[in-house]
Amino acid sequence: MEEKNFELEIAPLTEEELDAVDGGAGESRSAWRSARCVVKKNYLALRNHPSYKYENEIARIYRGTVFSVKTDKVSGNYVWASYGGKTGWVDKRFIQYC
Repeated sequence: MEEKNFELEIAPLTEEELDAVDGGAGESRSAWRSARCVVKKNYLALRNHPSYKYENEIARIYRGTVFSVKTDKVSGNYVWASYGGKTGWVDKRFIQYC
């Protein structure tokens, strides 16, 4: 039997897909809030998909860094965020609203 290798490529969500995310179809399109990274060590990953995989990291946010989150765009433990000119998902268990 021949072994097959599959590569998984995760593309960023479109605006339409983002609106379909659980809790993402909120009325307010301006629900950005300041948040602070509160990880105890290492960093908080900004991800292009709301799931924990090393491959979907697009930026690293270090402890104490302030960035913006869109509180009406949530998927499970992840909230939509903006940091360093990039947008993506962060685990909301490691942020504190300012």
